[in-house]
Amino acid sequence: MPGSHGICPGCSREVRGVPRLSETELEALPFGVIELDGAGTVLGYSAAESALSGREPGSVIGKNFFLDVAPCTAVKEFQGRFRSFVELKSEPESFDFIFSFPNRTAHVAILFVGSGSGTAFVLVRSRTSVAPGT
Repeated sequence: MPGSHGICPGCSREVRGVPRLSETELEALPFGVIELDGAGTVLGYSAAESALSGREPGSVIGKNFFLDVAPCTAVKEFQGRFRSFVELKSEPESFDFIFSFPNRTAHVAILFVGSGSGTAFVLVRSRTSVAPGT
C-alpha cells in the first residue's frame, strides 16, 4: 500500500499472522517487534526494535517494558491501551506515539497484536526521529 506505514488497521490481516512467525521470520520484518506478557514483561525484542531504541535484546528481555525499558510508555495512551487490549483480547489496535529517548524523540506507529496465548506483540514502525532543539 503506497504511503502506508505498513501496520495500520487496514493492514491488520497481514499482521494477524505475526504470532505464528518463527524467530527468523520476526527478525526479517521491516519494523520493530516486542513480545510482552500480560504484565508487560519483555519476552522478545527484535533487531529492528533494537536499532530503533538503541537497546540490545539481552538488556531488556525479562524486564518490565513499562517500568524498566520504556518508562515513557507508562501512560494511559500506551500502557492503559495495552492493558485494555490484553484484558479484552481485542482486535489489533493501531495508534501513533512519541518515544522520548535521552537524546531524541521518535514518532512511531504502534500496533498491538494478540497471540491468543496470553502474550501480545507490539509492532513499532518509525515515522521520524528528531534530536532535541531541531
